[in-house]
Amino acid sequence: MKRFSERTSARGFAELNVTPMLDFAFTLLVIFLITTPLLESGIDVSLPQAAPNRRSPDPRSVQTLTVTGKGSLFWNREPITIAQLPAKVAEALRGQPDLAVAVRADRDLRYQDLVTVFDTLQAGGVPQVALVHTDEPSGDLPARP
Repeated sequence: MKRFSERTSARGFAELNVTPMLDFAFTLLVIFLITTPLLESGIDVSLPQAAPNRRSPDPRSVQTLTVTGKGSLFWNREPITIAQLPAKVAEALRGQPDLAVAVRADRDLRYQDLVTVFDTLQAGGVPQVALVHTDEPSGDLPARP
């Protein structure tokens, strides 16, 4: 018995032409690739300019404030609380009016806790505050271009 009758031949089956569908899909892909970077750069934000001739603080005047992921504070490796921070800042400013504080914050720290620390340092009159970071990407996050 013949697989196809004489009326229906192998050429009689309709073929699905996917070329227009692929053209449309690639066109959409190109549109998304072009517009996605514009979405981020299209947000109107006035970014601060770096001071060109700003000198680094004297290393002897730099105090280190470490904030762990759970919110614990360490002033030069000495454990303190957030309530004790203003007194530590005032004491350090008496000895060094050009005090600079390097804040080492754990990456798991909540933003609100870090903002509280910065607000406390600013209210205490610290003239220079720096957030310490590493230039090496961590193993569990993808490197940014």
